[in-house]
Amino acid sequence: MNQVLHELSLHFIDLDKCAHYYAGMKSRFNNRVFGCMCVVLLLSACGSLRGPESVAGPMAADATNRSAAHTEPAADDLDNDAYVATPTGEIDTLLTVDALPAKPDLLQRMRAGFRLPEVDSKHHQQYLRWSLEHPSYLKNLFDRGAPYLHYIVEQVERRGMPLEIALLPAVESAFKPNAVSRSRAAGIWQFMPATGRHFGLRQDWWYDGRRDIVSSTNAALDYLTLLHERFNGDWFLALAAYNAGQGNLAKAIKRNKRAGKATDYQSLRLRQETRRYVPKLLALRDIVADPQRYQIELPEISDVPHFEVVQLQGQVDIQKIAADAGLDVDEVRHLNAGFLRWATSPQGPHRLLIPLSHVEQFRDQSAATGTVTYQHHPVAPGDTLSQIARRYGVSVGAIKSTNNMRNSRIRAGKSLLIPVAAANSGADTAVAIESNSNNSSLPTNSSAKLIHRVRSGDTLWSIARQYQVKVQQLLSWNSLKINQVLSLDQPVTVFTAR
Repeated sequence: MNQVLHELSLHFIDLDKCAHYYAGMKSRFNNRVFGCMCVVLLLSACGSLRGPESVAGPMAADATNRSAAHTEPAADDLDNDAYVATPTGEIDTLLTVDALPAKPDLLQRMRAGFRLPEVDSKHHQQYLRWSLEHPSYLKNLFDRGAPYLHYIVEQVERRGMPLEIALLPAVESAFKPNAVSRSRAAGIWQFMPATGRHFGLRQDWWYDGRRDIVSSTNAALDYLTLLHERFNGDWFLALAAYNAGQGNLAKAIKRNKRAGKATDYQSLRLRQETRRYVPKLLALRDIVADPQRYQIELPEISDVPHFEVVQLQGQVDIQKIAADAGLDVDEVRHLNAGFLRWATSPQGPHRLLIPLSHVEQFRDQSAATGTVTYQHHPVAPGDTLSQIARRYGVSVGAIKSTNNMRNSRIRAGKSLLIPVAAANSGADTAVAIESNSNNSSLPTNSSAKLIHRVRSGDTLWSIARQYQVKVQQLLSWNSLKINQVLSLDQPVTVFTAR
């Protein structure tokens, strides 16, 4: 076989000889083998073609070379499905690149929308060099940002902004929704408290809109649009103002005007962080535009939405949201970082982000199990927080958290908000409380021990209701915490009257 391949390669250059050789070779081998040999040689010949000269080094970043990211993929990168065989085994058609169905790739979509110019800065080169030395950082960065990036790209495109803007949260916060700076800027877009409020981001004990992916993204793009207009359509100045504050940037421009100097971004005297800000964004842009050139492997991010927005009318326990959706509570919090406490605020409505693959389950389960509701308890003389908690079958911590209490002191005449399961409210709750009011968390000799296996949709509230016991008793019997997520088939010990 090696001899045959060698002979065929010698004749391959001359087409007349190749045709003559084909007739002779076909008689020596069956169609299937000969067809495979032809494909091997064809690919070998394609691989030997010389392409354009490589750039001088990985740090070179001129726009001409960067445009290589927009070329069609090489034939070597195609799947083997590109070669379609007939039922007889002979190669019938070699599909072209254009005929192959393209996989939706969010990063490729972003590359097509990059349009900010290059910047000549030592900081640009420094960040490129650092990225080459820390490839795992960039992979982790985009893994972390993947749940949010499609939504951000959609909003940036809708406003006609350069798609480099979609990478700004990577520079601001490394796509960490809970990131808080020393100056108290928060969220993936790093809004200061006052700036966030100015752009409609509510901040209270229950909720911080700066950490809300949807709210903060739209507020950030509103702010950047305003800055772009204020600084005469110069995106570099708009970005610098986003980082330094528009007042500080306006002062820097005035200083240069008085001194008769240029007022473009690179001519201004700015603080070190702001001088690095735009070059860092552009260096990240260059890496995304052509990762192979910098020998960096970026994760694949599908160009499809990651989450769906679900509207909630009342207050809901975050643990219950996770259970209903079949998700880990950390994943729910990661997508909904704006919710600061164990539940959403009592005052709705609320916007909840649920992964697209879990939305149907969440809607089915939440409709079946109900939500957390609240009852008002007027504090009577002699009441203690522990007595009230036992009466309603909830923890002291849940009452303190709901009412924003720093200690357990309560005053007669005041009203407390008590969290209860929706299915336990009203008359049913009164019956359950009355029947269990004298129960202790400790089982008695007349108690029967049962093992309840957690099913989909189960919560501590629903299990307590099913067996006519208190949530506090379940916590005590099973060494659980009030905000602990139950897992499917988890055993829960229950003591009931014989």
